[in-house]
Amino acid sequence: MTTEHEKHGCPVFPDGRPAPAVMTADEAASFLRLDGPNPLRTLKFYRDSGQLVGVRLGRRVRYPLAEVMRFLAEKTALSRHNGPVGHNSMRA
Repeated sequence: MTTEHEKHGCPVFPDGRPAPAVMTADEAASFLRLDGPNPLRTLKFYRDSGQLVGVRLGRRVRYPLAEVMRFLAEKTALSRHNGPVGHNSMRA
């Protein structure tokens, strides 16, 4: 089901809520649909490796929506360049 925000090109969370301009780590992990045993660790890996930029606001790190969208665009371009996900695993 497409929400009104999606119809207008606004980024949304998996549950359909509009994404805020600045996200907490939990929100960014949810927005990126990171899974596994520790999605926050995965998010920290991306940040520590310089792939995703976090902004310190007070004592917390936040993730600007524009930065998260840039990260997704970069990952998408890389996937297109390297072929479909799992492409290499299908080779004999």
